[in-house]
Amino acid sequence: MRIDRRLIAALIPAALLCAGCHAGPARRGEHPSARLLETGPGAKVSKRQAADVEIAMGRTMEESGDVAGAEAAYARALEKDPRRADAEGRLAVLAHRRGDEAASDDHFAKALKLSPDDPEILCDRGYSLYLRRSWADAEAHLRKALARDPRNARAHNNLGLALARQGDRDGAMAEFARAGLDRADAQANLALASAMEGRIDEARELYAAAVAAKPDSPSAREGLRAAGVALASRDAPRVDPAVARASAARGD
Repeated sequence: MRIDRRLIAALIPAALLCAGCHAGPARRGEHPSARLLETGPGAKVSKRQAADVEIAMGRTMEESGDVAGAEAAYARALEKDPRRADAEGRLAVLAHRRGDEAASDDHFAKALKLSPDDPEILCDRGYSLYLRRSWADAEAHLRKALARDPRNARAHNNLGLALARQGDRDGAMAEFARAGLDRADAQANLALASAMEGRIDEARELYAAAVAAKPDSPSAREGLRAAGVALASRDAPRVDPAVARASAARGD
């Protein structure tokens, strides 16, 4: 079933805060050399330490919303230490967010060449592929991330979303549970995936089940409301625009 994009847009705000995501800028512990930011101008630092400082600055800028400044800081980090996979990974995520898929692919390729087993970079790559509807490739990267870090809740959750979009509801629910979601929130995640595939009736049933299990769930309640609006809009009789204009001109 095909539905209007506006109906899908009505359901997006119902997504859980813990739904699929890239890693945030401060996902790793601060390197001790980041404290060099507080030292005087005469401090001697190695190239690696200088790169650490730039990455710390980039993370701070990301958190404050200065994306351009963050990208510049990560680029400077790579100038100082070209083997910084974490800087390449952050540049990949930021490029993806601004819609530059070619640059994102390039940075992810470089990051994974430098650190092929980094679970956070693998998870970020998996989620970027998920957003492109490359479900199988996303699943492969997320499973590889979990092979390196079986307790990575973000990877479990993103894998659940990828499985849901491929129709594996049982597998998706199992991954949401491993991510730490209760059944109601897992059903809300599954409902969103169904809605994104155009299965609004199924999404409404899942949201209703989530509300029944957890009446105070904001995501489930909003999802149920939005699904109802989407269904009402879908089922409303369509009026030919020309007929509507003619009727308005006659004052009907």
